[in-house]
Amino acid sequence: MQRRICMQGCLAEIAGMRPVRLYPIALVLMISGCAGPMGTIHGEAAKSSVTSFDGSYQTTIHITNIAPEAKGSNWCETPGQPTITVTNGQFSYAVPHPNVPADVTPTFSATMAPNGSFLGQTVDGTISGQVHGTHMEGSIDGQGCGYGFAGDRT
Repeated sequence: MQRRICMQGCLAEIAGMRPVRLYPIALVLMISGCAGPMGTIHGEAAKSSVTSFDGSYQTTIHITNIAPEAKGSNWCETPGQPTITVTNGQFSYAVPHPNVPADVTPTFSATMAPNGSFLGQTVDGTISGQVHGTHMEGSIDGQGCGYGFAGDRT
C-alpha cells in the first residue's frame, strides 16, 4: 500500500480505514476530552464583588439525586463541607466521595450576586442557591450525585 501526504482527499482514505484501526484514534480523542477542571465559569456577577454576604456558614448536606450508575452503591455518601466561608463574594464547596474507589473530591466554586443568589459551574457540575439574611440554602448538581445544603452564618 502506498502512503502519500495529502491535504485534500484524505477523508476518503480515513473513511476507507478498517474500523479496528480507528478505535485507537477514537480512544485518544475521548480521553483528551477529560482534561480536568476548567475552573469556574463567571457571568456578569463576577465583575464586581459583593461582600455583604461574606462570613462563615455552618452547613449540612443531604443527597437529593443519584444517577442510575450509582444506585445501589454508597458512592454519593459524603460528609460535605461543614463550613462555607464566603470571602469577597466568592466561595468554594468541596464534596468528598470517600466510598468511590478513586476517592474523588470535586470542588464547586460560586460567586455571589447583589440579591444574595449564587451560582458556579465547572466540568464537575453546577452549584446554585440563595442567601436570605443569615441563612444559606443551595444545591449541587454533580456528575453522578445531586445534593442540597443549608446553613446559617456564625
